[in-house]
Amino acid sequence: MRTVLRLAVAIAAVATGFAALVVALVAAPAASGSPPGHGSLRPESAAASAGSAAPSSREPVPMGPARSALTPSSSSFTPGRYDVQAQAKQAAADFVERVGTWRSSEPDAPSARLTAAGYPAELMATAAPLLDSAAHEATTTLIYPQYGGLTDRAASVMVLARQELHIDSRDRVRDVLLDVRMARTADGTWQVTPTIDPARPQIAAPRAGGPSPLGRTILEDPAVLIPEPGRADITDRRANDPILAVLARLADTYTLDVQVIVSGHPGTVFPSTHLSNHAVGRAVDVRAVDGRPVSSIPRDDPLLSEFMIAAGRAGATEVGGPIVPSGRGYFSDDVHQDHFHLGITPTEQPAVPPGRSG
Repeated sequence: MRTVLRLAVAIAAVATGFAALVVALVAAPAASGSPPGHGSLRPESAAASAGSAAPSSREPVPMGPARSALTPSSSSFTPGRYDVQAQAKQAAADFVERVGTWRSSEPDAPSARLTAAGYPAELMATAAPLLDSAAHEATTTLIYPQYGGLTDRAASVMVLARQELHIDSRDRVRDVLLDVRMARTADGTWQVTPTIDPARPQIAAPRAGGPSPLGRTILEDPAVLIPEPGRADITDRRANDPILAVLARLADTYTLDVQVIVSGHPGTVFPSTHLSNHAVGRAVDVRAVDGRPVSSIPRDDPLLSEFMIAAGRAGATEVGGPIVPSGRGYFSDDVHQDHFHLGITPTEQPAVPPGRSG
């Protein structure tokens, strides 16, 4: 498989020069503290909708009475050692698990299920990907909450979860990835807000014909673990081959748990409106390496710098993570304490440590 992989990577590399000419004008200048183009979204069946309208209020909506079987602290989220503002992640994880879980004795209407979970109707646009099934019972379990953006008063939490649906005599399991927007109240509490600010940009429509040869190789590689929305991005060719080539090269050495490619990410460099490389299929976020969640890896562990340097050598021009190795193209901030961001801006050279040309 590795031989096929290297051949596919070589084909992708040839295409990179042409891709640079086509998309160079798409990259936007970065917000302060962020790389150019960093930051994604469009629903597969279970990724949050890019076209959701945002209510005018900028305040979080108070929660209603909680469902008795699911208390606000009942989500399976356990903060990593280096998680920042873990309360925001906790509230987002609670929302996804509570809303995405119901029993046959509860109301059938999606809006009634949302209310039964203890949340107001104003959050229906955010909750919709969890409630679009006719299943009479559902159980949603958290996989990983990752930041898409964070300020003192607002956040985007990309919540990846697994939803088990019980439909008549059939059971179905799917991955859901939601961009849950959070707001901090005056007393410091984080709550889910219906306000989508900045708005999510439209992303490319799926292309017919299935995945590219490199995309198919990535989908079949056991060293690259990708949730369903990301797999759909590859199948529908929203994810470009150059960034898939970066994954392919890294997978020669590491096992990668991918969180998001295009679908399910805010799509901008939060909190700005600058278009993200995720939105145009030129970035991927990795939540764990060799089975180790980034939010829990000790900051003095050599794996962090080794992986980030390897990502630059694999072709990434922007490499974000918990630390900043010496050299060009690396960055870190509070948002990137829980994942590695690997992106490609066609006009930039790959990230490199000191003393190496790129």
